[in-house]
Amino acid sequence: MIRAAITIGSNSTRSLVAHTGEPFRVIHRGREETRLMLGMDEAGFITPHALENTVFAVGKLHKECLALGAADVCLMATSATRDAKNSAEFVRRLKEETGLDTRIISGSEEAELAFRAVAGREERFVIDIGGGSTELTYGRDGQILRAFSAQLGASRLLKIRPIQSIADADGMLAEARKIVKPSVCQVLSGKHAPMTGLGGTCTTCAAMVLGREAHGDEVEGIPITRQQVQAFLRLLAPLAPAARAQVPGVPASRVHHFPHGLCILLAVMEEAGVDQFTVSGRTNLDGYLMQFAD
Repeated sequence: MIRAAITIGSNSTRSLVAHTGEPFRVIHRGREETRLMLGMDEAGFITPHALENTVFAVGKLHKECLALGAADVCLMATSATRDAKNSAEFVRRLKEETGLDTRIISGSEEAELAFRAVAGREERFVIDIGGGSTELTYGRDGQILRAFSAQLGASRLLKIRPIQSIADADGMLAEARKIVKPSVCQVLSGKHAPMTGLGGTCTTCAAMVLGREAHGDEVEGIPITRQQVQAFLRLLAPLAPAARAQVPGVPASRVHHFPHGLCILLAVMEEAGVDQFTVSGRTNLDGYLMQFAD
């Protein structure tokens, strides 16, 4: 059966259409840059422009899913929508314009879906860096043993302050380490397991290694070392956004918040004692649709 799911994230809105039979087969991945977290005002409300832009993006992706034969489309929303004080109005507009009911998922559900997307039966430490939150999970034999969702995301950090120098990056990294230290200790409890990274920060690291923009299956399985993450951060931190966009592999849509994501990634690797991780181009959408395997 062909099914689809759409997730309204804090940075982007994504869709996945897949055949959920055996084997699970991806048909199409869609993506619209909606930047919902950055479209929230200081009082915590989604601005009218950001709201309408995201509603339009969801409608566009929904039509694509139906055109590709999806018999069922689920709409989910994550950190930014969880935080928004006008989330009820947002959900209402989505229903009016698309006919879809929005399921606002918790941080723990995000963590579960990310783990399910990549872990299989192996022992695994999974990190999913988003715009508004970062999910950490540890498990084996297909079961999550410990999970944590931190209010720490690339766009959330950008809203605190931009990174314009190596000194800015060092300061942001120190703050990120303070935040992630207790969650890493809670999730790993002294364990060491192979680490897999999801989300735009991790996939952009892989794209930089490839020297071109890449997503999905193109980045699956690419190893990234801690030294590479450190080098990427020190390269990009002092550059102006326009100059960052000229670095092979860095998309223009990520030039402002990618260094912040690198700070989160590096902080987790340092606190976990991880020297290398493997990138996955999968997302929480894969984890959601995999549960329907026929």
